[in-house]
Amino acid sequence: MEDTSYRALLRVEGFTELLSSTLAARIASQMFSVLLVLFVLETHHSASLSGIVVVCSQVPGIIVSPVAGALLDRGSRVALMRLDYLMGATCMTTIGVLSLLHSLPTAALLVVVSAASITAPLSRVGGRSLFPILAPKALWDRSSAADSSANVIATVLGPGIAGVAVAVVGPRVALLVPAVILLGAAVLLVRLAVPDMASSETGSVLADAWAAVGYVWRNRVLRMLAGTMTVFNASGGILTVAIPFIVLRGLHGGSTTVGLLLAIMGAGGFMAGLLTGRWGTESRERHLLALSCVVTALAFAILALDHHEVVLVVLVAVIGIANGPLTVAMFSLRQRATDPLWFGRAFAVSMNLNFVGSPVGAAVAGALLTHSVPITLLVAASLALAGGFWPAVLPASSYQPVGQVAATT
Repeated sequence: MEDTSYRALLRVEGFTELLSSTLAARIASQMFSVLLVLFVLETHHSASLSGIVVVCSQVPGIIVSPVAGALLDRGSRVALMRLDYLMGATCMTTIGVLSLLHSLPTAALLVVVSAASITAPLSRVGGRSLFPILAPKALWDRSSAADSSANVIATVLGPGIAGVAVAVVGPRVALLVPAVILLGAAVLLVRLAVPDMASSETGSVLADAWAAVGYVWRNRVLRMLAGTMTVFNASGGILTVAIPFIVLRGLHGGSTTVGLLLAIMGAGGFMAGLLTGRWGTESRERHLLALSCVVTALAFAILALDHHEVVLVVLVAVIGIANGPLTVAMFSLRQRATDPLWFGRAFAVSMNLNFVGSPVGAAVAGALLTHSVPITLLVAASLALAGGFWPAVLPASSYQPVGQVAATT
């Protein structure tokens, strides 16, 4: 009988190196996301600007993601991941140094943050597309759970380290910490060897990028995930800005408290994700997706009515726990629905369609929070509930892709 334990997964050649590198990079990314919001709130005192900065940190990468996927499917995934890590470290260092020199106008901040976003899909998609390439299919649920857990661990450690760093050295110097971590992530990839794979590129990067958009659109599973996760992730984008705002402005707490709350959310997701990977997701995806969205919506609704300290801690933990099964189900379903020859391109388009809701939610939060925290959280609840509608009403047959989707548009 084939060994499908987590121990067997860690014995897969190259898996530990990839997992370690992506974990380090995600910690740096989570730190940077929190630090940007804290930096703007503490130096510019503007919730609206913090929302704009979050948008600039995400939208450019979403726009170029099909091209990034086409590049990744041409076989240089590891080198392209290292390129993004170096680009991200450079941009983070630039922001920190210019801010320390008091030579960082708002326009320059937005430009540098946008530049870092452009290469982000190379590592975000590159790493995720490598997990199912390295791991045998029998270990995909475990691999997805490990991938999800790395993401969740990053949401635990990243915000926590960011909050402590801001409290100790201030937001300007703290921006240099994720830059160093990203450099470490690049070093961890130096010896990673990836199996050769056939590809189905047409010869033109732009043509491949456009073909990937068509591939995802015709694949009913990936299309369903785009609808569900885009709407659901908008509620997460609201939470990204709302938690620091509530803590700093409403509860008069500090950056350490912000980091602790996000760490609690991540810890809940970590445990729930590991249990989901052990239990398995095949044939259960629709129920996991719908239930997770509903539980998240209820937590947001209650939080809108009462967001004092104890309630905030409990409900943030509930949101994290609900996110664990959703993430593992989504990762595994996307892998099963995608031809391995299209992992880079299809994942790039699918992931970033899913991700597009996050900057929209952040922008909405930036506009609404100064007027009403309860209304902002009720909007988040509505978005989470709407995200669960599609998987709740679609028949089970919609979760089975129709053969292999044609490779060309």
